[in-house]
Amino acid sequence: MIDERYYNYAIQQMDRAAREKKRYNGYKDKPNRICFYTGTPCADRHEVYGGTANRQISFYYGFQVDLHPKKHAELHSNTTAWAQDENQKWRETYQRAYMDRQTADWGMDEDNALRAWMLLIGKNYLEECQPK
Repeated sequence: MIDERYYNYAIQQMDRAAREKKRYNGYKDKPNRICFYTGTPCADRHEVYGGTANRQISFYYGFQVDLHPKKHAELHSNTTAWAQDENQKWRETYQRAYMDRQTADWGMDEDNALRAWMLLIGKNYLEECQPK
């Protein structure tokens, strides 16, 4: 089950990425970024899907979470049970948000939205959706 708070955040981040004229990450606008978990400013931006290609896809589509530097380091290292659970939760949430957008904006059915996701990221994170 996708947590509504995570889902709404994912949609906001995807909308933000679509609005930005110039795609960037790093320190631009960092003072205005608020950590999802702690509510503190100056958050780092964490790309949800790792690896060189998927990091760029995360960057482009807004599959990102603003995090306090300590939370970012923990999620990035993915060594604690909390980090592993949270990383999985974010991967599921962004996949669901992306697929929902495909069905709403492009009129795709669930199977075609899943195919589009698999072409984009290459891995399915949702148990209820199985590629055919």
